[in-house]
Amino acid sequence: MRNSKFLTRLGISVVIASLFFASCHKNTTPVAEDTGYATDQATTEKTFNDVESIADQGSMLSAGGNLNYRTTATTSGGCAMVTRAPGTITINFGATDCTCKDGRNRRGEIIVSYTGNYSDSGSVHTITFNNFFQNDNKVTGSKTVTNMGHNSLGQPFYDVAINGALTLSGGGTISAVWQRIRTWTAGYATPTDFTDDVYSVSGSGTMIRANGDTVLVNISTAAPLVMAYGCKWIEAGTITYTLPGGLNRSLDYGNTAICDNQAVLTLPSGVSYNITLP
Repeated sequence: MRNSKFLTRLGISVVIASLFFASCHKNTTPVAEDTGYATDQATTEKTFNDVESIADQGSMLSAGGNLNYRTTATTSGGCAMVTRAPGTITINFGATDCTCKDGRNRRGEIIVSYTGNYSDSGSVHTITFNNFFQNDNKVTGSKTVTNMGHNSLGQPFYDVAINGALTLSGGGTISAVWQRIRTWTAGYATPTDFTDDVYSVSGSGTMIRANGDTVLVNISTAAPLVMAYGCKWIEAGTITYTLPGGLNRSLDYGNTAICDNQAVLTLPSGVSYNITLP
């Protein structure tokens, strides 16, 4: 009888311990697993935003001009040679890496085809790539930008459609089909000076990660992403991800624009992680 009571108590203890362990295990998700889609999306988002900024710079240079994509100025003798023909701009970084002043390595060509005057309301320009790499990630596909004129605040804004991909240097491909509204919130009064340019970006779309997972991405107009010309990272805003299985998670860069690589990832359970982005 005594042994029976002991075994009964032992069994209850084992069950309680098992439930406790299972509960802890269930609420503890590896950080690497949680942040993979966030880093994939951040890398892809910033890469395609950089491409558009480079195209805009190229549109300002005369035929045969040099472009140094940098954080302080556009100068001659830079990374890329810009050639122009009616309706076409080719920005050639060469066959080997050039380290641009924003700290990123680039090689290959960005090709811009456009209608009308490049900066006019209603004009459309389409960006494609010829063996173009940014930090050894190959950029393919297209980005189509429609100039929508000015919003109620007098800021130029653009409708952007991205159907592209990054083939990662470490293997695998991230595919993105996104629709964006890109608003030029600062620096538009000085169109030849790119150093003061700031954009806000909102919209939605689908990302297929290198591991094959499909992730829905949404950036609301209430908390758009803020991207400054002089910063390597997204500075502010919130992204909501819908992962396979339907769970939503959010990545918050903050409400105030700060140039750093930090963001807060919040899981459906309410648990948050501070993460460092590439």
